[in-house]
Amino acid sequence: MIFSRLPILNLLPFLAPTSSTFFYPSVQSSLLEHILVDTHGAHASDFIDAIMPCTNYVSGSQTLGRITSAQWIRVAFHDFVTADVAAGTGGLDASIGFETLRGENAGSAMNDSLRFFRPRVSSKIATADFIALSVVMSVGNCGGPRIPLRGGRVDATGAGASGVPAPDSSLAETLGFFGGAGFNQVDSIGLTACGHTMGNVHHGGFPTVVGAETVSDNNTNGGVHFDSTVATFDSLVVHEYLNGTGNRGGPLVTSFNVSSRSDLRLYESDNNATITSLATQGNVFFDTCVNLFQRMLDTVPTGVVLSDIVEPMPVKPINATLDFDNDGNLVFTGYIRTLTPGTSAAPQSLTLTTSLNEQSLHLSPESETGSSIFGSTTFFPF
Repeated sequence: MIFSRLPILNLLPFLAPTSSTFFYPSVQSSLLEHILVDTHGAHASDFIDAIMPCTNYVSGSQTLGRITSAQWIRVAFHDFVTADVAAGTGGLDASIGFETLRGENAGSAMNDSLRFFRPRVSSKIATADFIALSVVMSVGNCGGPRIPLRGGRVDATGAGASGVPAPDSSLAETLGFFGGAGFNQVDSIGLTACGHTMGNVHHGGFPTVVGAETVSDNNTNGGVHFDSTVATFDSLVVHEYLNGTGNRGGPLVTSFNVSSRSDLRLYESDNNATITSLATQGNVFFDTCVNLFQRMLDTVPTGVVLSDIVEPMPVKPINATLDFDNDGNLVFTGYIRTLTPGTSAAPQSLTLTTSLNEQSLHLSPESETGSSIFGSTTFFPF
């Protein structure tokens, strides 16, 4: 779209407000929304490629038995659980990046994930926001529900307190760690079940939990699944635990080492009342996980103000730029992206009207479309 030549000084009143609308309601929210919504096809972000398929391990050989989507959930929990909500410290602040050598953060998940996030971090999206985003993406794109996402986290500049539950932690110690982060006994059981519906425990990182007999040519790190649907976010971990079927709740329930059965101690601490309630029909498990994960992701240090929830935008300008051509004309280019939920029909044309000179353009879509868990996307260049 080219506007007639105007003196540059006359254009200045128009430039600032026009630019701001391209990132409505903010640059940060617009960028986060792009990663959430533009996952496949045209104009897609490459963030989701790390967890597609959900069994994928983006940081190395598939024979290691590691799963990136499950790693991302583990990283967020380890970053969060050392919070002291009474003191207003810790929580989701990416302090985990300074804590990877601690025994409580054993395994490859921390460094694998942080290396993946690092080139994407900017002044607009902090590492801690990527940690939160990664949980939302893993759960929502691997069979689970949508977890509301906010931006605005602030990265820590050093290590935080220690205090992550370990396989050999006593029940009192485990509940104490959760309690410091603001989670009571019922919350602790629920969050553990939600966090352990995907992924494995590996002999390579936890030899006192998983025996060496698990190592094989196709499972070189000796991973044992929490449930029979290792890369699907579902309630099977709860049902297999209660029914004694499949993986029976996973290695932290069934370990050969009794002292490493931390999940079993936690689940049995209220005579399995909470874990039984999670197995009831309907959306109890998903609803509980959404609530607990959102609380986990939104636990931040005092003084950090999170944004409003990032919502998928039905109509959104993308890659929109204002520039001058060689003749001094103001050139406005970009795309209008429409998001169509479910099986509804996507629009076949759009009319774009500018307030600068009330010029209207009838736009036709590109042939390539996009898709995500939120629906299909269509792109109209101008």
